[in-house]
Amino acid sequence: MEKRPLYEQIKETLLARLAADHWRPGELLPSEPKLAEEFDVSQGTVRRALDEMVAQGLLTRHQGRGTAVMEHTPFQFFDLLRADGVRELPESKTLRVSVNAASRTERDALELASGKKVIRIIRVRYLNLEPKIYETICVSWDLFSELAAMDARDVPNTIYNYYEQKFGVPVISKRDRLRAASATQVEARYLHVDVGTPLLEIECIAYSHRQQPIEQRISRCLTDEHNYCSAPA
Repeated sequence: MEKRPLYEQIKETLLARLAADHWRPGELLPSEPKLAEEFDVSQGTVRRALDEMVAQGLLTRHQGRGTAVMEHTPFQFFDLLRADGVRELPESKTLRVSVNAASRTERDALELASGKKVIRIIRVRYLNLEPKIYETICVSWDLFSELAAMDARDVPNTIYNYYEQKFGVPVISKRDRLRAASATQVEARYLHVDVGTPLLEIECIAYSHRQQPIEQRISRCLTDEHNYCSAPA
């Protein structure tokens, strides 16, 4: 078997330290010379490993200070804006948490083998105290099994942060697919609209630092007072 490049080996070690909370978000890593001395490699090899982690959104460079663990904000992956351009962080009410056999769609989205289980979280999200989003979150039971025992009232609002803080699995990127939809009877009940009301469906696949799909999220949104924006605000 071909030996892996040194910078990839160093990167894997640093990733394991991040997952084990060796450094917390915002904390500076040791300098490149110190890391090079620790791993007994050139400074350039260390820099290449760090550069890849910066490109993945795991680390960030601070001029004159060094390289730090990226701090992921609750707004970073939320793309609904008010018509006046203001970004609001929604509040959430979790309706239920359940364990289920993964459907074909869920297996494809999360790259799971046949027979695997998933945890589904159903919740309603509120903007300016009004119900605007009916949301289904699906994650691998193998990866997040502790979520299955959680009371619906204890599911955190900013769940991406929870993945990182509790399980050491940061969300660093996502892929969205949008389509027009109509409110079902259940959605209409929770969003306080008529059945058939137009909704925007956003299917989001969230990826970890290992480029692993860790969450499928289907958000069915009322956009009468909000717009979808894929660019940072």
